[in-house]
Amino acid sequence: MKKLKIGVLYGGPSAEREVSLVTGKAVFDNLDRSKYLPSLIEMTKDSRFLLLGKDKRYLDLQNKDRKKYDLIFIALHGTFGEDGCVQGMLEALGIPYTGSNTLASALAMNKVFTGQIYRVNNLPHPEFIHVKSDGWKNYRDLFLREAAKKIGYPAVVKPADQGSAVGVYIVKNEVELVSALNKTFQTFSWMMVQKFIKGQEATCGVLEKNGDIFPLPPTHIKANFGTFYDYKSKYKPGGSTHICPADFPAKVNKEIQTLALKAHKALGCSGMSRTDIFYGDDGKLWVIETNTIPGMTPTSLLPEAAGKAEIPFPEMLDLIIKASLK
Repeated sequence: MKKLKIGVLYGGPSAEREVSLVTGKAVFDNLDRSKYLPSLIEMTKDSRFLLLGKDKRYLDLQNKDRKKYDLIFIALHGTFGEDGCVQGMLEALGIPYTGSNTLASALAMNKVFTGQIYRVNNLPHPEFIHVKSDGWKNYRDLFLREAAKKIGYPAVVKPADQGSAVGVYIVKNEVELVSALNKTFQTFSWMMVQKFIKGQEATCGVLEKNGDIFPLPPTHIKANFGTFYDYKSKYKPGGSTHICPADFPAKVNKEIQTLALKAHKALGCSGMSRTDIFYGDDGKLWVIETNTIPGMTPTSLLPEAAGKAEIPFPEMLDLIIKASLK
Protein backbone atom coordinates (compact mmCIF):
# COMPACT_ATOMS: atom_id res chain seq x y z
CA MET A 1 0.00 0.00 0.00
CA LYS A 2 1.35 3.41 -0.98
CA LYS A 3 2.35 5.55 1.99
CA LEU A 4 0.69 8.97 2.15
CA LYS A 5 2.94 12.01 2.20
CA ILE A 6 1.80 14.08 5.17
CA GLY A 7 3.05 17.59 5.88
CA VAL A 8 2.53 18.52 9.54
CA LEU A 9 2.04 22.29 9.57
CA TYR A 10 2.83 23.98 12.88
CA GLY A 11 4.21 27.16 14.45
CA GLY A 12 2.73 30.32 12.96
CA PRO A 13 2.85 33.95 14.05
CA SER A 14 0.02 33.85 16.62
CA ALA A 15 0.11 34.18 20.40
CA GLU A 16 -0.29 30.38 20.52
CA ARG A 17 2.84 29.64 18.50
CA GLU A 18 4.70 27.82 21.31
CA VAL A 19 1.74 25.52 21.97
CA SER A 20 1.46 24.80 18.24
CA LEU A 21 5.11 23.78 18.09
CA VAL A 22 4.51 21.15 20.78
CA THR A 23 1.26 19.95 19.15
CA GLY A 24 2.91 19.60 15.74
CA LYS A 25 5.85 17.66 17.13
CA ALA A 26 3.49 15.30 18.98
CA VAL A 27 1.50 14.69 15.79
CA PHE A 28 4.69 14.12 13.78
CA ASP A 29 6.09 11.68 16.36
CA ASN A 30 2.87 9.66 16.55
CA LEU A 31 2.04 9.27 12.86
CA ASP A 32 2.25 5.61 11.89
CA ARG A 33 5.39 5.24 9.72
CA SER A 34 3.96 2.10 8.12
CA LYS A 35 1.21 4.25 6.57
CA TYR A 36 2.67 7.73 6.26
CA LEU A 37 5.77 9.61 5.16
CA PRO A 38 5.53 12.66 7.45
CA SER A 39 7.54 15.85 7.35
CA LEU A 40 7.48 18.93 9.55
CA ILE A 41 6.58 22.28 8.02
CA GLU A 42 7.06 25.33 10.19
CA MET A 43 4.95 28.38 9.48
CA THR A 44 7.45 31.05 10.47
CA LYS A 45 6.66 34.25 12.32
CA ASP A 46 6.73 36.09 8.99
CA SER A 47 4.23 33.56 7.54
CA ARG A 48 6.60 31.62 5.29
CA PHE A 49 6.57 27.82 5.06
CA LEU A 50 9.85 26.21 6.10
CA LEU A 51 10.38 22.51 5.44
CA LEU A 52 12.45 21.08 8.28
CA GLY A 53 14.84 18.13 8.26
CA LYS A 54 17.78 17.26 6.01
CA ASP A 55 16.08 18.90 3.00
CA LYS A 56 15.54 22.14 4.93
CA ARG A 57 14.25 24.90 2.68
CA TYR A 58 11.35 27.27 2.15
CA LEU A 59 8.43 25.71 0.30
CA ASP A 60 6.73 27.18 -2.74
CA LEU A 61 3.25 25.72 -2.27
CA GLN A 62 1.82 27.87 -5.01
CA ASN A 63 4.08 26.39 -7.67
CA LYS A 64 6.70 23.63 -7.54
CA ASP A 65 5.71 22.17 -4.14
CA ARG A 66 1.97 22.21 -4.80
CA LYS A 67 1.76 18.45 -5.47
CA LYS A 68 4.38 17.45 -2.90
CA TYR A 69 1.87 16.33 -0.24
CA ASP A 70 -1.18 14.08 -0.19
CA LEU A 71 -2.41 15.94 2.87
CA ILE A 72 -1.46 18.78 5.19
CA PHE A 73 -2.10 17.99 8.85
CA ILE A 74 -2.90 21.40 10.34
CA ALA A 75 -1.42 21.70 13.83
CA LEU A 76 -1.61 25.49 13.91
CA HIS A 77 -3.42 27.10 16.83
CA GLY A 78 -4.85 30.59 16.96
CA THR A 79 -4.75 33.32 14.32
CA PHE A 80 -4.04 32.22 10.72
CA GLY A 81 -4.12 28.52 11.63
CA GLU A 82 -7.42 27.99 13.37
CA ASP A 83 -9.47 30.86 11.96
CA GLY A 84 -9.89 29.67 8.39
CA CYS A 85 -6.98 31.61 6.86
CA VAL A 86 -4.65 28.70 6.10
CA GLN A 87 -7.64 26.50 5.24
CA GLY A 88 -8.74 29.00 2.59
CA MET A 89 -5.23 29.16 1.17
CA LEU A 90 -4.96 25.37 0.95
CA GLU A 91 -8.42 25.10 -0.62
CA ALA A 92 -7.46 27.67 -3.26
CA LEU A 93 -4.32 25.66 -4.03
CA GLY A 94 -6.19 22.36 -4.15
CA ILE A 95 -4.18 20.84 -1.30
CA PRO A 96 -6.17 18.54 1.05
CA TYR A 97 -5.94 19.28 4.77
CA THR A 98 -7.25 17.99 8.10
CA GLY A 99 -10.14 19.30 10.12
CA SER A 100 -12.92 21.79 9.48
CA ASN A 101 -13.27 23.86 6.35
CA THR A 102 -12.69 27.60 6.00
CA LEU A 103 -16.16 28.72 7.08
CA ALA A 104 -16.52 26.40 10.07
CA SER A 105 -13.01 27.30 11.26
CA ALA A 106 -13.67 31.03 11.00
CA LEU A 107 -17.02 30.80 12.79
CA ALA A 108 -15.71 28.61 15.62
CA MET A 109 -12.67 30.85 16.16
CA ASN A 110 -14.81 33.95 16.63
CA LYS A 111 -16.57 33.72 19.99
CA VAL A 112 -19.21 36.28 19.04
CA PHE A 113 -20.28 34.39 15.91
CA THR A 114 -20.02 31.09 17.79
CA GLY A 115 -22.31 32.36 20.54
CA GLN A 116 -24.86 33.59 18.04
CA ILE A 117 -24.86 30.24 16.23
CA TYR A 118 -25.25 28.36 19.52
CA ARG A 119 -28.31 30.44 20.37
CA VAL A 120 -29.95 29.99 16.96
CA ASN A 121 -29.52 26.24 17.44
CA ASN A 122 -30.96 26.31 20.98
CA LEU A 123 -27.68 25.46 22.67
CA PRO A 124 -27.38 26.94 26.19
CA HIS A 125 -24.81 29.73 26.07
CA PRO A 126 -24.13 32.44 28.68
CA GLU A 127 -25.46 35.94 28.00
CA PHE A 128 -22.86 38.22 26.41
CA ILE A 129 -22.28 41.58 24.79
CA HIS A 130 -19.37 42.60 22.60
CA VAL A 131 -17.54 45.74 21.55
CA LYS A 132 -14.81 46.71 19.10
CA SER A 133 -12.05 49.18 19.87
CA ASP A 134 -13.75 52.13 18.17
CA GLY A 135 -17.01 51.38 19.99
CA TRP A 136 -15.17 51.28 23.32
CA LYS A 137 -13.51 54.58 22.53
CA ASN A 138 -16.68 56.40 21.43
CA TYR A 139 -19.46 54.76 23.48
CA ARG A 140 -17.77 53.65 26.69
CA ASP A 141 -20.45 54.87 29.11
CA LEU A 142 -23.25 53.29 27.07
CA PHE A 143 -21.38 49.98 26.92
CA LEU A 144 -20.73 50.00 30.67
CA ARG A 145 -24.41 50.60 31.38
CA GLU A 146 -25.36 47.74 29.10
CA ALA A 147 -22.78 45.48 30.77
CA ALA A 148 -24.18 46.24 34.23
CA LYS A 149 -27.77 45.73 33.10
CA LYS A 150 -27.42 42.71 30.84
CA ILE A 151 -24.38 40.85 32.22
CA GLY A 152 -23.73 41.97 35.79
CA TYR A 153 -20.74 41.04 37.92
CA PRO A 154 -18.63 39.03 38.13
CA ALA A 155 -18.13 38.85 34.36
CA VAL A 156 -15.70 37.22 31.96
CA VAL A 157 -13.74 39.40 29.54
CA LYS A 158 -12.21 37.69 26.51
CA PRO A 159 -10.97 38.55 23.01
CA ALA A 160 -13.45 37.55 20.32
CA ASP A 161 -10.89 35.71 18.22
CA GLN A 162 -8.23 34.14 20.43
CA GLY A 163 -7.84 30.71 21.98
CA SER A 164 -5.94 29.04 24.85
CA ALA A 165 -7.48 31.55 27.29
CA VAL A 166 -5.25 34.31 25.86
CA GLY A 167 -6.40 37.71 27.13
CA VAL A 168 -9.12 36.31 29.41
CA TYR A 169 -10.01 38.06 32.68
CA ILE A 170 -12.63 37.56 35.35
CA VAL A 171 -13.72 40.97 36.64
CA LYS A 172 -15.66 41.65 39.84
CA ASN A 173 -16.86 45.20 39.19
CA GLU A 174 -16.93 48.05 36.70
CA VAL A 175 -13.51 49.37 37.71
CA GLU A 176 -11.93 45.99 36.93
CA LEU A 177 -13.90 45.76 33.69
CA VAL A 178 -12.62 49.14 32.49
CA SER A 179 -9.06 48.18 33.43
CA ALA A 180 -9.29 44.82 31.64
CA LEU A 181 -10.72 46.34 28.46
CA ASN A 182 -8.21 49.19 28.41
CA LYS A 183 -5.42 46.64 28.72
CA THR A 184 -6.70 44.09 26.19
CA PHE A 185 -7.57 46.70 23.56
CA GLN A 186 -3.84 47.45 23.37
CA THR A 187 -3.47 44.04 21.70
CA PHE A 188 -6.89 42.91 20.47
CA SER A 189 -9.56 44.81 18.53
CA TRP A 190 -12.77 42.96 19.42
CA MET A 191 -13.79 41.98 22.95
CA MET A 192 -16.61 40.00 24.52
CA VAL A 193 -18.03 40.45 28.02
CA GLN A 194 -19.85 37.35 29.13
CA LYS A 195 -21.90 36.32 32.15
CA PHE A 196 -19.78 34.43 34.68
CA ILE A 197 -20.97 30.89 35.34
CA LYS A 198 -20.15 29.57 38.79
CA GLY A 199 -19.51 25.88 38.49
CA GLN A 200 -17.16 23.21 37.22
CA GLU A 201 -15.32 23.12 33.91
CA ALA A 202 -15.69 20.26 31.47
CA THR A 203 -14.83 19.48 27.89
CA CYS A 204 -15.81 16.84 25.36
CA GLY A 205 -14.10 15.81 22.15
CA VAL A 206 -15.73 14.64 18.93
CA LEU A 207 -14.14 12.42 16.29
CA GLU A 208 -15.37 10.90 13.04
CA LYS A 209 -15.32 7.34 11.74
CA ASN A 210 -16.69 6.15 8.39
CA GLY A 211 -18.60 9.40 7.99
CA ASP A 212 -20.26 9.27 11.41
CA ILE A 213 -19.32 11.57 14.28
CA PHE A 214 -19.12 10.27 17.83
CA PRO A 215 -18.30 11.82 21.22
CA LEU A 216 -15.39 10.88 23.43
CA PRO A 217 -15.74 10.55 27.20
CA PRO A 218 -16.20 13.97 28.84
CA THR A 219 -13.40 15.35 30.99
CA HIS A 220 -13.79 17.26 34.24
CA ILE A 221 -11.04 19.90 34.41
CA LYS A 222 -9.71 21.22 37.71
CA ALA A 223 -7.35 24.17 37.39
CA ASN A 224 -4.42 23.97 39.82
CA PHE A 225 -3.05 27.44 39.00
CA GLY A 226 -5.29 30.49 39.19
CA THR A 227 -9.06 30.64 39.48
CA PHE A 228 -9.90 29.12 36.09
CA TYR A 229 -8.40 27.01 33.29
CA ASP A 230 -6.06 29.73 32.04
CA TYR A 231 -2.95 29.50 29.83
CA LYS A 232 -0.66 28.33 32.66
CA SER A 233 -3.17 25.75 33.84
CA LYS A 234 -3.55 24.45 30.29
CA TYR A 235 0.10 24.03 29.38
CA LYS A 236 2.33 24.05 32.45
CA PRO A 237 3.08 20.58 33.85
CA GLY A 238 0.83 19.99 36.85
CA GLY A 239 -1.28 23.02 35.91
CA SER A 240 -4.53 21.09 35.92
CA THR A 241 -6.11 17.82 36.93
CA HIS A 242 -8.11 15.96 34.30
CA ILE A 243 -10.75 13.46 35.41
CA CYS A 244 -11.81 11.37 32.42
CA PRO A 245 -14.44 10.08 32.22
CA ALA A 246 -15.76 13.04 34.22
CA ASP A 247 -16.91 12.30 37.76
CA PHE A 248 -20.31 13.92 37.17
CA PRO A 249 -23.59 11.97 37.32
CA ALA A 250 -24.00 9.64 34.34
CA LYS A 251 -26.96 11.68 33.09
CA VAL A 252 -24.83 14.85 33.08
CA ASN A 253 -21.97 13.14 31.23
CA LYS A 254 -24.41 11.92 28.59
CA GLU A 255 -25.85 15.42 28.14
CA ILE A 256 -22.34 16.89 27.84
CA GLN A 257 -21.66 14.45 25.00
CA THR A 258 -24.96 15.37 23.34
CA LEU A 259 -24.15 19.08 23.55
CA ALA A 260 -20.67 18.52 22.10
CA LEU A 261 -22.18 16.71 19.11
CA LYS A 262 -24.79 19.44 18.60
CA ALA A 263 -22.15 22.19 18.77
CA HIS A 264 -19.96 20.32 16.26
CA LYS A 265 -22.89 20.04 13.85
CA ALA A 266 -24.18 23.58 14.38
CA LEU A 267 -20.82 25.09 13.41
CA GLY A 268 -20.34 22.71 10.49
CA CYS A 269 -17.17 21.16 11.93
CA SER A 270 -15.60 18.05 10.48
CA GLY A 271 -12.97 15.49 11.44
CA MET A 272 -12.51 16.59 15.03
CA SER A 273 -13.52 19.21 17.57
CA ARG A 274 -13.55 19.75 21.31
CA THR A 275 -16.30 21.73 23.03
CA ASP A 276 -15.84 23.38 26.42
CA ILE A 277 -18.86 23.20 28.71
CA PHE A 278 -19.60 24.48 32.22
CA TYR A 279 -21.57 22.40 34.71
CA GLY A 280 -23.14 25.15 36.78
CA ASP A 281 -23.67 24.93 40.51
CA ASP A 282 -27.37 25.27 39.70
CA GLY A 283 -27.23 21.98 37.77
CA LYS A 284 -27.45 23.60 34.33
CA LEU A 285 -25.00 22.98 31.51
CA TRP A 286 -23.58 25.85 29.46
CA VAL A 287 -21.76 25.50 26.14
CA ILE A 288 -18.84 27.95 26.12
CA GLU A 289 -16.83 27.44 22.93
CA THR A 290 -15.75 24.88 20.33
CA ASN A 291 -12.15 24.25 19.28
CA THR A 292 -11.68 23.01 15.71
CA ILE A 293 -7.96 22.25 16.21
CA PRO A 294 -7.68 20.98 19.79
CA GLY A 295 -4.25 20.86 21.37
CA MET A 296 -2.28 17.65 21.13
CA THR A 297 0.49 18.44 23.58
CA PRO A 298 1.53 15.99 26.33
CA THR A 299 -1.08 17.58 28.63
CA SER A 300 -3.86 17.92 26.02
CA LEU A 301 -7.42 16.80 26.49
CA LEU A 302 -8.42 15.31 23.12
CA PRO A 303 -5.76 12.56 22.89
CA GLU A 304 -6.20 11.87 26.60
CA ALA A 305 -9.96 11.32 26.18
CA ALA A 306 -9.37 9.26 23.03
CA GLY A 307 -7.06 7.04 25.05
CA LYS A 308 -9.82 6.52 27.63
CA ALA A 309 -12.03 5.39 24.74
CA GLU A 310 -9.29 2.87 23.81
CA ILE A 311 -8.21 4.91 20.78
CA PRO A 312 -4.41 5.27 20.95
CA PHE A 313 -2.83 8.50 19.70
CA PRO A 314 -1.71 7.02 16.31
CA GLU A 315 -5.18 5.57 15.72
CA MET A 316 -6.78 8.92 16.58
CA LEU A 317 -4.56 10.57 13.98
CA ASP A 318 -5.63 7.88 11.46
CA LEU A 319 -9.29 8.76 12.07
CA ILE A 320 -8.63 12.46 11.57
CA ILE A 321 -6.70 11.83 8.34
CA LYS A 322 -9.30 9.39 6.94
CA ALA A 323 -12.10 11.85 7.72
CA SER A 324 -10.21 14.53 5.80
CA LEU A 325 -9.65 12.34 2.72
CA LYS A 326 -13.16 10.91 2.48
